[in-house]
Amino acid sequence: MTAQVTEDDSPSISQPVKGLPQRSMSPRMPMRRKGYIAAVLILATIGALLAWMGVQSKGSHEVLSLKAAVSRGEAITQENLTSISVGENAPNLIPIDLSAEVVGMKAQTNLFAGTPLVEDSYAQAMPVPENFSIVGVGMKPSNLPARELLPGDKVRVVYTPSGDQGAASGELPIVSAIVERFPTASEDAEGNSAMIVDVRVKRSDAPRVAAWSAAGSAGLVLDGEK
Repeated sequence: MTAQVTEDDSPSISQPVKGLPQRSMSPRMPMRRKGYIAAVLILATIGALLAWMGVQSKGSHEVLSLKAAVSRGEAITQENLTSISVGENAPNLIPIDLSAEVVGMKAQTNLFAGTPLVEDSYAQAMPVPENFSIVGVGMKPSNLPARELLPGDKVRVVYTPSGDQGAASGELPIVSAIVERFPTASEDAEGNSAMIVDVRVKRSDAPRVAAWSAAGSAGLVLDGEK
């Protein structure tokens, strides 16, 4: 007699074996745990970003810089200034909150655009070296070079008497000088125009250069560099 096996009598492979721990074939992380890990990662990222920003803010500060060049002897204006960020180790640089104290000061040397402003590069007035004097020399525009004179240029102040006095004087007296300030225009009481140039000369030469200027008998010669 042949026994018939029905569908209900066949063993199921999906049925667990009794006595053994059950394990899912494709385990999944609970949603609550996933959310917790994501929150931790986000907080860690934010914390690192804030820490980096803190280091950056402590490691740099704003200092004054030149937006436009300023020549030696020229007054520094607000339009000449801007600011840049530098590291902590920045000695001799000027903090941006001191800009009001810098405006109106005289540049002690040629200041170039794009460079930070440093201590001792400006002062209330140009210093006069020992044994030298500053003389304002007035002269006709025709007694000046057509080329622009700049502070620091080496010049010679020449005695230029007029008429017979000039012909009889022989070799004209000359005094070496250095331009201290740009020539500025002026007019006398009669409306005659003149140019005033501040020059630095030896103290012993200052009286005669001032006398030539007062007499309208001074001229300026621009010398080349050796």
